[in-house]
Amino acid sequence: MNLRLVRVSITALVLFLAVPLWGDDAAVAAKLARIPAPAAEALKKAAGAAKIEAVTIEKDGKTTVYEASITESGKANREVSVTADGKVNAEEETVPLDKVPEAARKAIEAGAKGAKIERVQHIKRASGGETFEALYVAKGKKTEVEYTADGKVKPEEK
Repeated sequence: MNLRLVRVSITALVLFLAVPLWGDDAAVAAKLARIPAPAAEALKKAAGAAKIEAVTIEKDGKTTVYEASITESGKANREVSVTADGKVNAEEETVPLDKVPEAARKAIEAGAKGAKIERVQHIKRASGGETFEALYVAKGKKTEVEYTADGKVKPEEK
């Protein structure tokens, strides 16, 4: 009985101490509690000492992924997505447009068609692929388009 109480107490203490490592936002904590445990642990590990601002559930092709938006003072914003079993699916980092390969940069600029380019993210997939995702804003409407490094629009995943 005492051993059980000690285990529960230690578990509670570990969880209490871990909370500041992945943010103090109750909504984030609640969302992490509702996703598969391996995915939540992988997102917390990916964040390290940085703050998880939001957790979303998305589809990457036919695969459900769990994505965390991560911020850290003095560093570019990034996002990490993992599968239910905790394997990293992709990592996205906000990059300045002038750091994008020339062909992709020209395609992103041409794709704006008068819209504002709000941000560009460099996406590295666990499968080895990499793309550049532009977020365009026109008349309050946001649109994201992914480009390959050679400037082609990424084919839609089915």
